[in-house]
Amino acid sequence: MLKLDVKHQVATLLLDRPPVNAVDNAFLDDFDQMLAEIKELNPALVVVRGAGRHFSAGGDIKAMVSALEANDFTSLDGFARRIQNAYFAWEQLPMPTLAVLTGAVTGGGLEFALACDLRLAATTARIGFPEVRIGLLPAGGGTQRLTRLVGRGRSLRLILTGELIDGAEAHSMGIVEWCAHEKDLDSRLAEVTKMLLEVAGPAQPAIKRCINRYGTGDGYAGELFEQKALHVSNEAHERLRAFVSER
Repeated sequence: MLKLDVKHQVATLLLDRPPVNAVDNAFLDDFDQMLAEIKELNPALVVVRGAGRHFSAGGDIKAMVSALEANDFTSLDGFARRIQNAYFAWEQLPMPTLAVLTGAVTGGGLEFALACDLRLAATTARIGFPEVRIGLLPAGGGTQRLTRLVGRGRSLRLILTGELIDGAEAHSMGIVEWCAHEKDLDSRLAEVTKMLLEVAGPAQPAIKRCINRYGTGDGYAGELFEQKALHVSNEAHERLRAFVSER
């Protein structure tokens, strides 16, 4: 269901559960294993892609219906909690994570994309939270991460209506950082990857930790703490000397 490939400091996680890479408990079992492997390998960058046409259409609706028909609400509640915990753990990875969005990026699929640090979307991607159409809400962190990213009004617009938008509109709304035509997606990914790898080092995890503190009241103190540690790092010394030499 999930495949991990590591080349030249970049780990690529492929979501491979045809036809739409839907999320179920078996998917999450694989997810937990891949997360542990990524932590151990400690690459400079993690790229997440969907196999086939789609990134991920989210939760496996058939499995959810089966649980409903069996009145198995404990399993349903546990599944939502499990998705939320998995994506929170993913968000805490120290290295940058980048989701490449194609086809359907909906429900739990979008929640996974939002748990990544950065997003590159094809203009033709279909992005949104359609849960309200089946009487539910995006409970895998979707209401929180989307609101943090684009604000209350835009989040309410998408989540209350179940509207799906394309990659270009998602870019204009600030849901994705980059957007490209599908034929240009790989070349744009190569450009973004190059930018991130050129500055890979201890500053990037420190930056993530600082930004994760946003809104907690600890952000400013966190900046000073992280900067103090970077001041004595060999990486900072080498980069500062190189910068001065170039000037």
